[in-house]
Amino acid sequence: MAKKMRTKVVVVREHHMRVAISKKNPSGVTIRDRHPRRIKGSYLDRDEIESTFKGYDRKGIVYSALKKLNHKNSDKYDDLIAVWTDYFNKKFEANPPLDPDAVKALIASESGFREDPPENKIAIGIAQITSETFKALQDPNGEVKDFIFSDIRKKDLKDPNINIPMAIRWLHRKKRLAEGKLGRAATSEEIILEYKGLLKSSSSLKNKALENFRKNYGQLKSK
Repeated sequence: MAKKMRTKVVVVREHHMRVAISKKNPSGVTIRDRHPRRIKGSYLDRDEIESTFKGYDRKGIVYSALKKLNHKNSDKYDDLIAVWTDYFNKKFEANPPLDPDAVKALIASESGFREDPPENKIAIGIAQITSETFKALQDPNGEVKDFIFSDIRKKDLKDPNINIPMAIRWLHRKKRLAEGKLGRAATSEEIILEYKGLLKSSSSLKNKALENFRKNYGQLKSK
């Protein structure tokens, strides 16, 4: 059973402003506005993404297989995949952990490792993150409120350095949902199908998506 995470405490940041002293406000100070500030470690913004990746301890982390796929640039993003898969496996104490080969096979099936695939009105970037998913990943009151991204612009999704960690975080959400639906640990195939919104689907799209993923995942696992 997946370990339930406790939501991080949110503190409030207040901004003070000088005003004229009056009977109503003898201190001459008022609160201009206040907004929630999430505790460090419960979110990633662009600066945190960059600094975390650069400073990450890569000793012992698992990399996806090399020189197995025929796609152009198929090994270009292995460091990003390995670091962020390890980061979120540890963040969510994933058991079993998410497989970096599954992440790589997902990217192969979604974009063929193209950073900016042909225009898609529904999804953006190398892991094809939808607008709906993009909003959910930054919603402090939404379904992934225990760990969100902050201050990411939609155009940032065209950058693999942003797109890949967001996709892997979403995969962990989908892993949890798949396990809830199945009542057991989900396989890599089942997690990917849930990511694509097809786990319980009976449409022909499910078979096509599964065939595409299996082809890439099988090549990565081949000896």
